[in-house]
Amino acid sequence: MRRRTGIAAAVGLLVTAGGVSTGVASAHENPSGKRSKVADNRAPAGRGGMVFVQSNDPERNSILAFRRAADGKLTAAGEYPTGGRGGAQKDNPFDPLASQESLVFDRRQHLMIAVNAGSNSVTTFREQDGKLTNPRTVKSGGDFPTSIAVSGKTVYVLNAGGTTNVTGFRLTHDGLRPLPGSIRKLGVTNAAVPLFTDSPPQVGFSPDGRHLLVTTKSKNTIEVFAAAHDGMLSAKPVTTTSAGDVPFSFVFDPSGHLLVTEAAKSGVTSYALRRNGTLDVITPSVESGQQVLCWIARAGKFFYGTNPGSSTISLYTVDGRGKVSIGGKDGVIAAAGGPEAVAEVAAAASAAAKDPDAAPAKAPGAGPIDLAATADGTLLYVQNTLAGTVEGFRVGPNGELTLVETENEGLPAFTDGSGMEGLVVW
Repeated sequence: MRRRTGIAAAVGLLVTAGGVSTGVASAHENPSGKRSKVADNRAPAGRGGMVFVQSNDPERNSILAFRRAADGKLTAAGEYPTGGRGGAQKDNPFDPLASQESLVFDRRQHLMIAVNAGSNSVTTFREQDGKLTNPRTVKSGGDFPTSIAVSGKTVYVLNAGGTTNVTGFRLTHDGLRPLPGSIRKLGVTNAAVPLFTDSPPQVGFSPDGRHLLVTTKSKNTIEVFAAAHDGMLSAKPVTTTSAGDVPFSFVFDPSGHLLVTEAAKSGVTSYALRRNGTLDVITPSVESGQQVLCWIARAGKFFYGTNPGSSTISLYTVDGRGKVSIGGKDGVIAAAGGPEAVAEVAAAASAAAKDPDAAPAKAPGAGPIDLAATADGTLLYVQNTLAGTVEGFRVGPNGELTLVETENEGLPAFTDGSGMEGLVVW
């Protein structure tokens, strides 16, 4: 019998009583010798820009483009097929790729990179004036690619299916070129299309490009590879057991502290990343009381996490020493999908409490997953997979969020295990 992981237990609580808050606050050591900059998905808000959403369509994956006004409003601006297929992991209730950074924009090189999980490939586009051109597609180096990391001219792709691995590429004028000898196995073996509780969720570079990190849900670890100037990784990673169960996504603060989400109990742990790849806990598992925290993003001096099991957004701050604190009311700074979505979660929890054996028709709420902010931290966008919307929020001086936009044009709502995933703000 398959062991029930922490995230499976957490998802099982989506519609059970307890742990779901309906209180929504007003919606109104960093390594030195910096060598290369990781991809930046964010862009200044003041002059307007773009928002891109990956459809993850299992028949025809594409990137949906929206022009962003300075006030946060969005206008549909085109669709760009990747030439590949989207994917859907097994038994996922709202999250087809179960990952962060499935769509990445490298602003310095004007390059968009998207995974095609259903066809085991990766597509690059050149960006100019908000338009995507020159698509180039290559095999991902494994099964079911779900996450992308970029540092300088080096790209690594996380393959979450089969014999899980990270595979390296070099950026060229003609797209991605495989980096010979770069594949590193992660010690997790899944079906080619994995069960979402078992697939590794994110790959990413440290700010200086000297380390490549991977989180694993089923092993409950954070794997850290040393990365050389030529893009090659150490033969083996340094493995750290996660401070909380089911590590999912991660982000670095401006001082180089690592923040990792933990889906089982909706916690955030901060770490110091040492030169030898070891991780020292700074603040262990700051829990929000919400359900199934997975995604996290920085907006200026604030950090926000989405809780799809509660249809809420949580606020975190980090001090100069890497200490994490949580803001808002009862772990909530805003509702995703509005108060109606949070009420739907609460009603489902109440029904489940009365009849624990009754299976819900679907996961309740808006299903917030990926999120991304403008570089100045004044606008935050949240992708709601169950609702089929992207919401834009104005970030206030104390981290409060005010809804300024709800966009649904061309965006698919989650159905039959498939839905959009991947968000870039430019």
